[in-house]
Amino acid sequence: MNQTENLFAAGLFKGLAEDEVTAILRRCQEKTYPDGSNLFVEETEATRLYLVLEGSIVLHFEMPQHQNADTAIATAGPGLAVGWSAIVPPHLYRLSGHCKGKTKLLEIDQDTLQVLFESNYHLAYIFMRNIAVLTGERLRQVQDRLAKVLADEAINGW
Repeated sequence: MNQTENLFAAGLFKGLAEDEVTAILRRCQEKTYPDGSNLFVEETEATRLYLVLEGSIVLHFEMPQHQNADTAIATAGPGLAVGWSAIVPPHLYRLSGHCKGKTKLLEIDQDTLQVLFESNYHLAYIFMRNIAVLTGERLRQVQDRLAKVLADEAINGW
């Protein structure tokens, strides 16, 4: 396994055969973004899955009825994936994501992943299982953040 495969081995690539990992990585494009770059905005069409190689992506959402109350939920660093909405209907990003610091990513588009999944059901099953784990972790992060916001509101008022 190479360095990139190892970086994602415990997460998104967990349980995939080496040739399946290679099939995914071969279809990715490596891109580097400067600090503050917006990758995607909540409730817009999700077209890409992002794998973080270097730097980080801050995931956040805008609090309804609270001006300038943009709320950071999580920060995804090397070895993590964001933008899984690209492969989960209705294909809308649930959060917004921007780069914190110079960020190097592997990107793969929705259509490419779909073709890959249709040609290899085992890869699709394992990949989607790993996405489900990622989703559960993200839900826990949202719950933690909500608990902190509600506690702060109870103590300090809004």
